[in-house]
Amino acid sequence: MKLIFSVAPCIILFAMVGILEAQEFREGKVAREGFDLYYRIGGTGGPVAMLSGGPGIDCDYLMPVAQEVARTNQAILIELRGTGRSIPPSINADTVNLKLCLSDLEALRNQLKIDRWTLLGHSAGAMFAMHYAIVHPEQVDRLVLVGPGAVATRFMNSQNDNVMMRLLPDERKALQNPNLSFGEAVRITIPGNFFDRAKAAEMAAKFNPESIHPEVTKILFGELMPPNGDIRPGLRGFTRPVLVVTGRQDPLDPGVQYETHLTFKNSTLELIPRCGHFPWIEQPEEFYRIMREFLNTTAAH
Repeated sequence: MKLIFSVAPCIILFAMVGILEAQEFREGKVAREGFDLYYRIGGTGGPVAMLSGGPGIDCDYLMPVAQEVARTNQAILIELRGTGRSIPPSINADTVNLKLCLSDLEALRNQLKIDRWTLLGHSAGAMFAMHYAIVHPEQVDRLVLVGPGAVATRFMNSQNDNVMMRLLPDERKALQNPNLSFGEAVRITIPGNFFDRAKAAEMAAKFNPESIHPEVTKILFGELMPPNGDIRPGLRGFTRPVLVVTGRQDPLDPGVQYETHLTFKNSTLELIPRCGHFPWIEQPEEFYRIMREFLNTTAAH
């Protein structure tokens, strides 16, 4: 329990099983030191690299979004370092860290011979996207930040409280069990990230604890959200188009997303009503409309 609520205060990790990938997606890999970084790619058009959250969760749960992106763009769903099949021989701070994760993205971009690409990240994946934009701004066409983690650590303070507030008394009590496994604790907290508990229950029923990598979570969360961390100064010079989109009832509340929106010079903020941390699950029609409009009609600057 300490890992979830002290190290990663409910940037919720969950996975769905039984997701069928569209046949037009093909697999590829990039050689890294001691392992291969895997990805799945489908569609044609402007390239969109998709980054899963957690940190430390397999990318499969984003496949519905990838399928939608692939209708009009080239979708590149990446099995980030330490997740999926992209597993280094050992997991520690020397083999899994933010610098290496960003270098993985550059290796993939170079292998695919992409000049500029869009980065679409969910939750902690959006934080990876922002860090990439700081280090490699010239390689970014635009950013799509879906329920992004905060641009400053102090803005994260309310998230865990907001999740816990939405849980039923029995769920909160169950979380006090000292013998509770990491995966089971995550399953219990899933409803706290949704507006609609019925849809949360569907996700909990499909939950796959093997898609969570707690050691990776612990290492990377410490880098993404260090004490007194603040990435706003590094982002203020970024001028490409940015979309910040999330549910109005996301436990990372609208105030957090508004601060992210204000950080950028060329940003659009979209808050979807009656929706939590996973807008493509709770309000897919509105989320996909917003995403398509941004990807396909926003002029590059």
